[in-house]
Amino acid sequence: MISVSPAVWRSAAPGRRRAVVIAAEPYAGMLRIEPTGRHAGRRVLAARQGTSSAALLAEAGPDADVLVLSSDEALLTAGPRDLGPGTAVATARLDAGADHAEGIRRLLRALAQSRPAEQRLLDALDAAGRLTLTEALTGARAELRGPGGERLFTPGAVRPIPALWPALDTAASLGVPDGRVTVKGAPVVVGADPAARAALRRRLAPLTSYPLVLAVREGRAAPVRAVKGGSDLAAAALAELFADRPGLCAVTGAAYGADTAAAGADPALHLLFGGPGHRLRFALPCATTTVRSVAGGPVLAGPVPRPARGRHGPGPVVPRVRPKRPAYPRTH
Repeated sequence: MISVSPAVWRSAAPGRRRAVVIAAEPYAGMLRIEPTGRHAGRRVLAARQGTSSAALLAEAGPDADVLVLSSDEALLTAGPRDLGPGTAVATARLDAGADHAEGIRRLLRALAQSRPAEQRLLDALDAAGRLTLTEALTGARAELRGPGGERLFTPGAVRPIPALWPALDTAASLGVPDGRVTVKGAPVVVGADPAARAALRRRLAPLTSYPLVLAVREGRAAPVRAVKGGSDLAAAALAELFADRPGLCAVTGAAYGADTAAAGADPALHLLFGGPGHRLRFALPCATTTVRSVAGGPVLAGPVPRPARGRHGPGPVVPRVRPKRPAYPRTH
């Protein structure tokens, strides 16, 4: 049995609504919705072959928080006419032909990991309108301004989740940074041509081990510095890609999340490149970048900085606690 919490799919405003999950057979029978204080009822609906999204949403009810888990394009793209005025729908795309049970588990794990940090970022943006991005090794610094407007799921709307994978064009909820941003980590690449995806992943693979600084100005990015020799190759690949396809140098947004197609991927802030009009889209993680509110304060996302070693000596020492040895009875 797979437990699903409505909190992870970013449902609409609190209220005595119904929580509904729609999934294909036989996976619907494996799902159980956890109870919440904000939902009056819970239900899992099986999407049988040939069943329309309109029929399933009508069965869900006019005021439901709905999560659709499917690889069926028709179920993932329900139109406004199919929704009741109080229905909020989140859609999560599963890989066609894959083991959907494992895909659902991986998706839910990624959402549960990234949701709290993502909410902290959204709350900070709502409060101050800006976030700061800093990276200790490169000294890169940028500012992220929120785009404004409604970012939560609202009744009468269909939104894909998670924001990062694979619907990159819908993930601009955190806005676009301005300044120098350090990218490091495994790139996420999507597109219609498998050979082109694989080629770009190979060329950007050095970013998994080596950081690269990008200058982002007026929404357009350019590689400005390779921190170590290994990232020279990634810098050259990006420069060539941006020259061949000028539209791809536009940063379409920033999103916090994990690549659910990669087992064990950790959530991080990502820069998004490309939109619906591009056959190739990709996201570059900022795994070593620290995100704070504009006024400083606690770390909202990213690695926690280590205490600095100042001129008067090292920072505070964390005592090491040695495990106690087991007591053995004395023998005489």
